[in-house]
Amino acid sequence: MNIKTILSKPIPVVWYRFVQLIKLKFYFRITFWGKIERKINRFTTYRKPWKEKSCLFDKSLSPLNITETLRIKIIENADKIKSGKISIFDVDYHFNLPIAWNKDWRTSKMWKNAYFKSYAFYEKEKEQKYDVKFPWELSRLSFLITVAQAYQINENKDYLGYVHSVLLDWLSKNPLAYSVNWYPMEVSVRTINLIQLREILLESPKTDDSVNLINEILLLHGIFLWRNIEYTDIRGNHYSANLTALLLLGKVYKKFYKEARLWFNYALKNIEKEFHLQFLADGVNFEKSTSYHRLVVEFYLISFIVMKRYGIATNSLTLNKLRNACKFIKDYSKPNKSTPIIGDNDSASVFQNDVVNLNDHSNILQLASHFFSDTTLNISSTTYLSSIWIFNQKSFQETLDKNSDIFRYKYYSKGGFVVVKEKLNYFITDVGEVGMEGRGGHGHNDLFGFELMLDGQDFIVDAGCYTYTGDLALKNEMKSSAYHNILTVDGKEIAPLIGNWGIADIAKPYNLVINENQEKVTVRGKHGGYERLPDPVVHQRTFELDKNTFKLSCIDAVSCHSEHNIQRHLHFSDSVKIVIRENDVLTTVGVTQYVITCDENSKPTISSYYLSYNYGHKTSAQKVTFETKIEGTCKLHFTIEKETGNE
Repeated sequence: MNIKTILSKPIPVVWYRFVQLIKLKFYFRITFWGKIERKINRFTTYRKPWKEKSCLFDKSLSPLNITETLRIKIIENADKIKSGKISIFDVDYHFNLPIAWNKDWRTSKMWKNAYFKSYAFYEKEKEQKYDVKFPWELSRLSFLITVAQAYQINENKDYLGYVHSVLLDWLSKNPLAYSVNWYPMEVSVRTINLIQLREILLESPKTDDSVNLINEILLLHGIFLWRNIEYTDIRGNHYSANLTALLLLGKVYKKFYKEARLWFNYALKNIEKEFHLQFLADGVNFEKSTSYHRLVVEFYLISFIVMKRYGIATNSLTLNKLRNACKFIKDYSKPNKSTPIIGDNDSASVFQNDVVNLNDHSNILQLASHFFSDTTLNISSTTYLSSIWIFNQKSFQETLDKNSDIFRYKYYSKGGFVVVKEKLNYFITDVGEVGMEGRGGHGHNDLFGFELMLDGQDFIVDAGCYTYTGDLALKNEMKSSAYHNILTVDGKEIAPLIGNWGIADIAKPYNLVINENQEKVTVRGKHGGYERLPDPVVHQRTFELDKNTFKLSCIDAVSCHSEHNIQRHLHFSDSVKIVIRENDVLTTVGVTQYVITCDENSKPTISSYYLSYNYGHKTSAQKVTFETKIEGTCKLHFTIEKETGNE
């Protein structure tokens, strides 16, 4: 954050960031970071390993509680990792020791070690689309947890040797505050992963040297993070990660390293208060991204588990809102347990060792079902490793929700989402504001956009989020209105994009009507995005979803005075084949066909777009655009239903 940005904030924030900036400049001048690094090395090396636990894992954790199937899977995955195959954003890459921790291996781009404040990631013109998120993800070190689990199971010293070698390699290549991997958010997530790794090693034999090494690394993380807390006026997932990391670090080290008491007390003072600022009353995270909703729920669930086990009571209103946040995850999860990629998606999670696709959020629901003793939250028949380690398999019972096949409709009025689903069909639409209290942040320009699953197959989808700094132009394109399943006017955004992250707070929904009767669910609303045009355009969108057939009708009422070009965008899954016929559009998914019929004034065209299921990976898929010239008031429509004779 630069001086200009700091000065635009409220006075308390300006003062906090100013003091932080001055202190960092002072630390740099007196070579504080190198000195404290050497001090911590001496402090940990010549002592018996500190073995205080975080309270995150169950006290009676034992590898004996793991089923034979899971044992085999853990060993297989650990062997794969030890051979060099490490999954980054759900894709395997090969790494040999020593590892180049400061390199985007896809492009060979290297970030030479330098003071962490000297890096600049927002480059608009790049010959190669390198992305710092790749070395960052590798340096989160989550893959070591699986190898440590394998060591706990069979005590094969090769697994422990691998963990120790990787940690030594990382520490030697990333001097404190002097590499690209010293960034507060990365430090926070890596801390949470290393705490989990440490807990497993503490329950394993002959691990004192490795525990000592982790203690050294974690103390350096705490010292760095305490001096780089990402505090500002409107705080998001980064600050939540900071708080969770400081809570864990403080709990573990407050009786070992004096400053850690400050970390612990600061986290305790702010965690519950911050939770209420970032989650709306119905449980939806205010950043308006399903991916970040899951991540931030993970942070707070970890925090409240640790606090509860430490004997710190949490307010019942807080717990009720957290339960609502978990219910939202359950509701937005599709019948196949995958999730819509609404808003930004950097594929982040601190429970990546559950052997589950990153777009499957059911593992956090299983954890929540244990924490709340609420069997209705769980949607998976699989026992996840996180549940075993955190809650102990002995206390685990099959808690799969038996009502998951029933037709369900849910309106999140504060968060601005409507979800309708049954056994194999699913619909979700965004009817809320832009997110992050009107700033946009990780939200997209997708008001009244929707996703549709039919007969268990993705049909209409959100395009996702391929990259951040790797390609800023593509990042903003995939955030734009035309990249979502909405109506646009004259090729303009429903709200102007601001910089790399912001969206103007002008496309506000109003006159919302959400109701259900015996035959259908109706969602209707207007937004003011195009009322800013010289010739104001008033747009009202209505969805009608038939409860018996899941036929979807979409009616767009548009009112203006001059001539305008209207485009309605439909982005299809990469498994959908599309053919434009004389009077409709025929789509095929597997062996099932669906027909899309539109008003006679609109002309459909097919084009390609990038679809991204995970960060850093994209594929080509097809979209249909219905284009219409209008003047005055008109009603446009399209319907999506199963082709006659294809039932």
